[in-house]
Amino acid sequence: MKKWINIFSTVVIVMIANTILLAQSAWIQSEAKKRDKTDLTHTLLDFDSTGYFVLRFDKKFGYAELEKYSQKLEASQTYQVTKERRKYRGVINIEGKMYLVFFRYKVNKDKQIYDKVSLYASRINSETMELEGQDSIELIAPFKMESNYYRGNFTVSPDKSKILVYDYEEAGDIEGVSGLTNKITLRVFDTSLKQLWKRTVDMSPTGTAKRMVAIKQLRMNSKGEVAILTDVFRKDRTYLTRKVTADPTLFFVGKEANNFARFTPSLGEYFYNQMGFSFDEEGNVSWFGFYSKSRYYYQGGLFFIKINAERTKVLVKKQHAFGEDLLKEILGRKKVKPTAEIRSYKKVHWQITKDGGLVITAEQQPPGNISFKSHGVLVVRFDAKGEIVWARHVYKYGEQPKKQRPFLSHYMVMYQYEVYLLFNRGIYADGYATVVRIDKEGDIKERKLQRYNTQQELLCPKLAYSVGKGNIFVCLQDRYFNYYRFGKINLPELFKPKKAK
Repeated sequence: MKKWINIFSTVVIVMIANTILLAQSAWIQSEAKKRDKTDLTHTLLDFDSTGYFVLRFDKKFGYAELEKYSQKLEASQTYQVTKERRKYRGVINIEGKMYLVFFRYKVNKDKQIYDKVSLYASRINSETMELEGQDSIELIAPFKMESNYYRGNFTVSPDKSKILVYDYEEAGDIEGVSGLTNKITLRVFDTSLKQLWKRTVDMSPTGTAKRMVAIKQLRMNSKGEVAILTDVFRKDRTYLTRKVTADPTLFFVGKEANNFARFTPSLGEYFYNQMGFSFDEEGNVSWFGFYSKSRYYYQGGLFFIKINAERTKVLVKKQHAFGEDLLKEILGRKKVKPTAEIRSYKKVHWQITKDGGLVITAEQQPPGNISFKSHGVLVVRFDAKGEIVWARHVYKYGEQPKKQRPFLSHYMVMYQYEVYLLFNRGIYADGYATVVRIDKEGDIKERKLQRYNTQQELLCPKLAYSVGKGNIFVCLQDRYFNYYRFGKINLPELFKPKKAK
């Protein structure tokens, strides 16, 4: 039985240059509302000095509505974006223009695939909040699929002047390997959604029809050049063996046909996993990831590479094994073997710091088909030279049914030189929402937000957004997703010393 394709995971591009007023208190919430026609999915679409605009969808992304909240989180208006049901995929919000993105397709029941798959965007009227006109902007022209797996996504340049839309078909029948393909189609648009260029590139090392490249992540620099982070398999397309099977590789692609390059670091014969990268404002690439001497799902240390914008020089190339004290803390042991490593940590957040360094967070999520497990968060700070300033492990245990996933992970935000982690320590009567702060020197403090012995709506870290000046806009929902409310946390205010009575 062939599986259904996954057409465009929900994506939102939010580009905001507005400033907001500081919250009057450290932690405020809106009134609870019934879910009604919408489901547990939403995005903070925009905000300004008057308040916040929240876009909500139903479970199947066929209905969309926009809610307006004041700075004090008082609900004021609700707009139905359109009366026509569509397959919505998210929102592009740039330079004061808002576009609702949706796709169209026809189901081929005989082959169990989709025909005439296409992607469109329609502008939202800033006053009525309805879709403008009858015409939509074509982002991906209708095409016939060759396989029954299809993926795509969006990303934006650091200066927010260009938008990348990419898609590819993959061979999705290999256990533990996602994004397996050879070819990918890239489309770069300006802020008016006018297409600047389009290319389909083949990343296969041998030009074979066998799909050998696992796509991990795409980014775009301010010039409109695209970088693609991949694993290029040598022969065996698997992560389940005890031998190295893939080489981490960055591809760089531009508009012109000769603008195509690849970069594979010479770091040694290790099992590399959970990689990520970002462009800074100058166009330099910061690339990080875990490595192991044992397996692809283990972590024995971290690497950090920085490449200059011209891709002519490696500015930083560092590799750090985890120290004995950190391993003892994470593994909960008094002694560890020289070969000890941690396992099942997955990257969640990362951010380039003001001084050119990097902060990353990874969460331990052991595999399981029934439950979502979350045992702890590893936070590592690099300086601009690639040295580790500090590494901290924040214990956070949680094991719940997978349907409770929105309550379980964590959210990370940086304000000035401080790192904040937002998460739940349990979601039942004995649980509570909390914020952990790690300062520049690595010292840790914690503040509890609310206990759940009486609170019905629980914090959803996966649905949190940084809104400037140390403020976070958060969503809270009850365990059955029938009711929801929003909150705003001013992190610096939360950690101010309490005045003596």
